Amino acid sequence: MEEAPVYSVKGREIRRGAPYIFQAERGILSGRPKGAELLEALMDHLQQCEDRTVVPLDFEQIQFVDVSCADEMVNKLLLRLRSGELKDRFVFVVSANTSVRETLEAVLQLRDLAVLAEDEGGQVHLLGALKRPMREALDVLLDRKSATSAEVSKQINKNVNIVCNRLNALQRLGLVCRLRDGSVAGGGRQYFYVSIL
Repeated sequence: MEEAPVYSVKGREIRRGAPYIFQAERGILSGRPKGAELLEALMDHLQQCEDRTVVPLDFEQIQFVDVSCADEMVNKLLLRLRSGELKDRFVFVVSANTSVRETLEAVLQLRDLAVLAEDEGGQVHLLGALKRPMREALDVLLDRKSATSAEVSKQINKNVNIVCNRLNALQRLGLVCRLRDGSVAGGGRQYFYVSIL
């Protein structure tokens, strides 16, 4: 695997890994068996990455993906990422046409999951389900790229403990990365939450 580029936010590094490029005859991904095969290949690809790596899921060569295939690969991939099985590895969607995005959106909504997607212009969108309070915290990180729970709390005018819970939930969902930044006066630990995009 080639050397992954590194980008840094306030001194915190997250690597952008080599993309996983979906390929299929005639650009069509269909059926649960194909989804299971892709999930296995995706897991192999991610396991070769270092911790704190963000992997683009590149759908440029795909014209259509059916619901059963998307459910088998994307749903199970996100559940495995959420379980912590792959530690600090993250994924996002790139180069997905309208049809592919709509299918992914439907599957993610049904399963109460979410993933970030980046369009050709570099704009970041959320695909799937995310409650409004969580979305507020995510939007702050997408805008700022990095912040502590206290900084997010101040920006959205919410209690810092509530915000910390939301940020930790976003981290478990694979939408942000939590990086430790040492201890704070009076005890406790300081974390930065970093947008994966």
